[in-house]
Amino acid sequence: MDKQIKNIEIEIKVEIDNLENFISKLLKTNAKFLGRDFQRTVRMETPNMDLEKKKLFLRVRSGFGNIVTLKVKNKDNKNFMQRDEYETEVKDIDTLSEIFSILGFSKRLILEKYRVNFLFKEVKISIDELPFGIYVELEGDENYINEVAEELGLDTTKGITVTYWDLFEDYKKQKNILNEESIIFPKNYNSQIMKLDFPQK
Repeated sequence: MDKQIKNIEIEIKVEIDNLENFISKLLKTNAKFLGRDFQRTVRMETPNMDLEKKKLFLRVRSGFGNIVTLKVKNKDNKNFMQRDEYETEVKDIDTLSEIFSILGFSKRLILEKYRVNFLFKEVKISIDELPFGIYVELEGDENYINEVAEELGLDTTKGITVTYWDLFEDYKKQKNILNEESIIFPKNYNSQIMKLDFPQK
């Protein structure tokens, strides 16, 4: 097969306690601002969560384009999250969601977040604001990730190698939230990320 149809996604997340301090430190580097957007992900599942049991993750997402993605657990990596990623742009994510639903993936889980992207030393830096916290996600080669994390003062010993869905489950237990499966902002939410000034592309 000549054409590469998958990427190997290697990433780590770190929770951010002080967003403005982190942004200030990031902007002192020569990191390239790639843009920001509101993202809405619809995770497609069977009623019995069969994809999750197989360590598969199927989603359609708006924000920075309309994207369909299938993620497959690659191998165990105690320091980073590592998955095979099959991804492509699509014209109409609503129609595609209906197609997936007809095929049996009728359970829909929604994740909303505000995201700003930078590129620094071949590492994609994504700052994600979710209803339950703010995180920075570093994606790239393991060695570059460690180098960038050190330069930005991120403690990778506190790195997170699970998904936002897993973090949401922990959050629900802490807050005693029952019967809530989707990660959605409350009405009239004021995003911190969208208020900040960033250099133009």
